[in-house]
Amino acid sequence: MGKRQSRLKSNNRGSHQQYGEGVLSNQSKQKQLLVHKDAIKYVCPAGDGIALSGGADQTLVMYDWKNTKLLQRWIGHEREITKVTYSDTLQAAFSASRDKSARMWKRAEGGNTGSQPVQSYLGHGLIVTGIAVDPAGKKLCTGSRDNFVHLWDIETGDCIKQSGKTRNLVTHICWVHGQLAVAQTSEDKSVRIWDTRTLQESILFPKKQYIQSHCDVSQDGNYVLSSSNGFNGQGCEVTLWDMRTTKLLNEYWGHEETVSACYFLPWKESVDLIATSSMDSTVKVWEQSTCKCLLSFRFPGSGSLTSIAPYADGSMVVSSSETGNHILQLKKLPDGSIVRESIGSY
Repeated sequence: MGKRQSRLKSNNRGSHQQYGEGVLSNQSKQKQLLVHKDAIKYVCPAGDGIALSGGADQTLVMYDWKNTKLLQRWIGHEREITKVTYSDTLQAAFSASRDKSARMWKRAEGGNTGSQPVQSYLGHGLIVTGIAVDPAGKKLCTGSRDNFVHLWDIETGDCIKQSGKTRNLVTHICWVHGQLAVAQTSEDKSVRIWDTRTLQESILFPKKQYIQSHCDVSQDGNYVLSSSNGFNGQGCEVTLWDMRTTKLLNEYWGHEETVSACYFLPWKESVDLIATSSMDSTVKVWEQSTCKCLLSFRFPGSGSLTSIAPYADGSMVVSSSETGNHILQLKKLPDGSIVRESIGSY
């Protein structure tokens, strides 16, 4: 097991708090100014050592945590940001929001704060809760609590196709690697695959007992992870599905509250790991094939952990509702065991 996580200071993040430049805080006693002044809803990688995060403060932030530098802050949404994603192809950030919109942003020259999106994607009737960009950078897929999934032309902002299903309140969307398809989880307890050529449902996995909160797809496009909501240990599991047979392969049990996010780790040192974050303030790392929990660490005072941004070098950024983003590093010891090191937070 890894080292015991040191206690993190809770920050009063009321409306009076100013934005900070996100200086990493670990053992420093100086007051920490976080880059978000409210709960962080989602974080994703945006390059080596760079994270993109969106929050309840309605801002989108790109931060270089290896060099402790705020690269860009975008202010423009009218309500909280729910999900973010980044396109390496376009060098662009994308956000989904409670204001019923999705937007594309690019870094401004001559400053690190901007308010004008490059493009806006308008058409959903309720909060947008899922967003994914195709690897070619041509199409954007969004999903909403309005039961609809939309496919957009990224450049023009035009809606190309839309499909709706009764009770399909979308919780998350991600692109299926190497395929013209997206995976989607829903409050109707289902995991779906949509064919983006027609935007028709191509695969429907067997329903779970609880709402499915998040999903991820393996790099080979053969497996899907989904996570469940729950409380007091009821539900709160993560499920591994086979895309080719739609069969349930494994379940990972151990969280006590809703599992907010689940990921296949891209860590080059070990290709058989998944990571999960939960509203119980813990992150867990699992061996995919055996369902064994290799690491479990808690962030005292962090509130709910909302997502994870995993990197190929074994590092990860974990977003929280109370104490900003936390940076961890996984390390493999000579005996094959895995430990983690806490780098700091911002």
